[in-house]
Amino acid sequence: MINKKITSVVLIFFLMAAAALLSACGTTGSAKTETTSQEDLTSKISSKIDAYTTDLMDSRDSMKSNRAICRYLQSWAKSKGIHSETDSAGNVIMSVSSSKKYKDAAPVVIVCPYDYLEFDNYSRPVAMALYTIKNNESTGKLTVIFTREDGHDLSGVKTLNKKYFTDDANVFCLNAADQGLFSLKSGASSTYRFTQSVKRISPTLTKAYKITIKGLSVTQPDAQISKATNPITRLESLLVSLKNRNISYEIASFRGGENTNLYAASATLTIVIDANKEKSFLDKMQEVTERFNEDKSKMHPGATYTYKEVDLPSSVIRRSDGSRLVNFMYTLLDGVYEKDEDSGDLVSINNVSKIDTSGTRVQISSVAYSLSETNLKTIDTDARTLCNLSDIKFSKTGSVPMWTGKEDTEFTKNVASAYKKTTGKTLSYNDSVTSTSASYVAQKNSKCNIISITLNENILKDCTGTMINYLINSLPEDDD
Repeated sequence: MINKKITSVVLIFFLMAAAALLSACGTTGSAKTETTSQEDLTSKISSKIDAYTTDLMDSRDSMKSNRAICRYLQSWAKSKGIHSETDSAGNVIMSVSSSKKYKDAAPVVIVCPYDYLEFDNYSRPVAMALYTIKNNESTGKLTVIFTREDGHDLSGVKTLNKKYFTDDANVFCLNAADQGLFSLKSGASSTYRFTQSVKRISPTLTKAYKITIKGLSVTQPDAQISKATNPITRLESLLVSLKNRNISYEIASFRGGENTNLYAASATLTIVIDANKEKSFLDKMQEVTERFNEDKSKMHPGATYTYKEVDLPSSVIRRSDGSRLVNFMYTLLDGVYEKDEDSGDLVSINNVSKIDTSGTRVQISSVAYSLSETNLKTIDTDARTLCNLSDIKFSKTGSVPMWTGKEDTEFTKNVASAYKKTTGKTLSYNDSVTSTSASYVAQKNSKCNIISITLNENILKDCTGTMINYLINSLPEDDD
């Protein structure tokens, strides 16, 4: 009897140990399967997002207008069998219905800009949005809205029907700039135009030179503004330097920039100088152009700074008006305006974006962004005061309100979790000093959840993976 009991106890012990071992093997197998699944997803995203981006960049020569980009998006949706419609403002709305499994998941809306002026930079969010609408892993209801912009003016998102932003919607607002980040706050902005009347006369000096900086990137000013090269202010600094060297000049023309809200990609200055000072002028030009072109691989890759002698122009700006213009530009705000004393983060920035001296007036445009509305009002006042002192006409041409999202919500935590799953790193939400479409989405419905994502090349794949992992894990907890 005792032997039978011992045998029974030993048998039970081995059965329990075997069960535990099998259970452990099952857990390990499940973990391995999950890891493999994530690796497969990451690999899939990496290869396909490259393909989407390459296809867009290969098509860039045919994307010289917003109408052309709109047609591309419409054609793409049709070829993929994805429902799409286009509103009167040129916004392209694509949508997929929820799968049966995800019928209880909250609807997701992706707001993605398109703009021929920023085609290279916007190819990243467009590629991410296209990938997501086509490869959403059969999850919940998804709407992707491609909003038309003209130089980050946010005109498309302003006109959107609020029906897309329901109370339970989780919204991702995409953007593109040099600094990549996830944000729950974006800055307010003001745009300005400064106008100076000038008199044009025949040149009194005899040697004309055309000076050009070109090949810079067209993107939005952001927290990296101190590293950016502004060709307009660079040429203005040259004029100041020539004056300090006692090299007389007359301004024939000064043009640069395409859009108030964007960095200028190029600027051209034509001046007439005193032939007796030509050698000093050429020495100065060799010095500044060599320094610029030697630094271009680091500071401004692909850009060039050149000068050449040209025919004498028929007219120039009267020298007194030219001096007033240069003095005004010297005091005009450009670059970092304010930093947070504790964190060192940027609070406000300014960018001189355009200049045109055509005809009998000079027009200069600039933009200011700030994470403090009070601070922005101060910049408005400073710009107006400077114009009054310089006898320059001031006009505030536009503004965007600041946006502040909801912190520590289930949405922000789930996105952070998806980011961790994708990258293995902890997500930090950082403020975007540049204005984003989130400002206008929040006006459509203050109850929906919003996160702004600014993409640069370094985080494109991580952001796409985060989006897909978020969608996969978007079921309510009791439905998992």
